[in-house]
Amino acid sequence: MGAATWRGYFFCGILFDFVVNLYGLIFAKKYIIIKTVVLMGGDRMKSNMFGEYKIEDLFIGYNDGKKEAERRSDFEQYYFNYNGLYEKILQNDKFLLLGKKGTGKSILGEYINKQATLQSNWFCKIASYKEFRFHELQHLQTEDIKPNEYIAIWEWIILLQLGMECIKDNGIEEAYKEKLIEFFKTNFFGLEITNNKIIEITKQNKIDGKVLSIPFINASIGGERGKAIKYTTGSYLEYLGDLKNTIIQALHTSQAKYTIIFDELDDQFRDEDLYKSNIISLIKVTDRINSLFIKRNIDCKVILLLRSDIFYVLNDPDLNKIEEDSAVKIDWGNNDGDNSPLFDMILLKIRQSLSLQLDKNISNKKLYKLFFPDKLAVNDRNIKTAKFILGRTYLRPRDLVTYLNYIIREEPDSNKFTARAIRRVEKKYSAYLFKEIKNELFGHLSNEEIEESLRLLKQFKQISFTYKEIQKYYNQRKELYPHIALEKTLKTLFDFGVLGNQWTSYSNGRKRVFYSFAHRENVEIDFDKKFNVHLGLRKELSLY
Repeated sequence: MGAATWRGYFFCGILFDFVVNLYGLIFAKKYIIIKTVVLMGGDRMKSNMFGEYKIEDLFIGYNDGKKEAERRSDFEQYYFNYNGLYEKILQNDKFLLLGKKGTGKSILGEYINKQATLQSNWFCKIASYKEFRFHELQHLQTEDIKPNEYIAIWEWIILLQLGMECIKDNGIEEAYKEKLIEFFKTNFFGLEITNNKIIEITKQNKIDGKVLSIPFINASIGGERGKAIKYTTGSYLEYLGDLKNTIIQALHTSQAKYTIIFDELDDQFRDEDLYKSNIISLIKVTDRINSLFIKRNIDCKVILLLRSDIFYVLNDPDLNKIEEDSAVKIDWGNNDGDNSPLFDMILLKIRQSLSLQLDKNISNKKLYKLFFPDKLAVNDRNIKTAKFILGRTYLRPRDLVTYLNYIIREEPDSNKFTARAIRRVEKKYSAYLFKEIKNELFGHLSNEEIEESLRLLKQFKQISFTYKEIQKYYNQRKELYPHIALEKTLKTLFDFGVLGNQWTSYSNGRKRVFYSFAHRENVEIDFDKKFNVHLGLRKELSLY
């Protein structure tokens, strides 16, 4: 081989090394540039291998937690476990989850259910009472002193819900499963029954519970021998004890965990004795049953999801003890800055939505700056963006999710939530919040009272006013508002955050204006102070 040939090979080798090193350098520079753009922001944020992305690529969540769970198979990846609520409500002594409308009760129930599906020995069921006919329970009440007259029927309902889950458990002794299967088929013509069907069949007083009263000769759990067999059909009350004993005995033979979650109990809410007695009875019997499970060392519990505004209109001497010992409360606090837990929730959803594009070590502070402007220009003032948005909410997830989803629909191709879009969707968001507060007031006030109360504010056309000012306006036009009493109306609107109090303080020659709203802190209405209309409702009420 000649010298020229060797020189050729040598030159080719050098050229190859140069090309490889140059390509590596270019790739490294590209990676650094791309990573810098993703971390530091810019007009067009780039992902390292996946092209450009837009805010329409973000999954912020649904207005309705149940729909989110139904429509997003991986919703649990986006769930923000605020304050360890998931762990708290699963503690043995906790069963009552309280929170205002839109604070995340249903999505937590769905998250618990999803975690159960990931484990082979955890049976969980969410029982929805969205269209439950509470008035039908009048036919099934007992002679107990009010408000305990519905305890027995709710115990029956809970036991039937548990029974349906026991049938699915292959770890339960077959003899007990056969009992339950025969009982359900005989009385309810199937193994999966709706809540309304339970009531429809139960109120006919033709329950056949003979199979439940038949003792086992070789029962592994005591308490079977010596029982009298019942051959008659009749009221559920005759077989309530037999059903409870059968289920307790069945659960003793299982190594599985059981969770029954009662949701949407507020759907049929009315501030009436019938509804309130039912909810009080349900709370008390749930407390009793859960205590029995703890005493018997059975890994089973019933969880109730209930709006806090409904809980606090219930009157019973036992409820205070239950609240103190067994309630978990969802309260997102009163922080309206960018470090609010509500924005922590949103930033988690952004991280999950762009997990391939974003550096996993980016701080929340930097991530917030990528997607939100620092301030907005409002009436010649610069207001922090987080304060502007959260000030128009009731400091709950549903409101913030709704606001941001409106922005995404407004500017889907944008790479951030722009100041322009935040201002442009404010009126649309205000219409949403107005409808939301009307729904929340439903049950506490009549339809006529709700309509007239909000119409009074709109026609009065004042953002800030004294009691005497609105009283004078109301007295001159009483015929327009025949269904409302002014003081009651103002108190209710204050309790639900439609109105707050406003007052001025002077210190060292400086004037400061203060506000207090019931959704931000535990305050009572003060008729001697000025009233102020919630920021989020002003656009819909045409108050500018």
